[in-house]
Amino acid sequence: MKPPKQLSVFVGLIITNCIVMGRAEAYAMKSPPLASFMDGIGNGLGYGAILLLVGFLRELIGSGKLFGITVLETVQNGGWYQPNGLFLLAPSAFFIIGLLIWAVRSWKPEQQEKE
Repeated sequence: MKPPKQLSVFVGLIITNCIVMGRAEAYAMKSPPLASFMDGIGNGLGYGAILLLVGFLRELIGSGKLFGITVLETVQNGGWYQPNGLFLLAPSAFFIIGLLIWAVRSWKPEQQEKE
């Protein structure tokens, strides 16, 4: 029996939640309460910032708008910007996250894994 297509969006959220909660629980089991609390706050702010940055870039590159307000005037409206509709699709988030990881590791080489 196939799940309805409306549920497919929530499967990714459930999986992400399990990964985040599993990591938080693993850290909390080995650390004192204050350190665990600070770790949770830091991770929550970090994940939230990444989600906002990815969404910001997808909207800006994909449509030239932010919050429905035109930021980059498109060619269709007499401007110079040609929107890239690929960035409005879900897989573009993987490209953006990959580029962000590449940028951070180029900027801070100590973030790279040791062989």
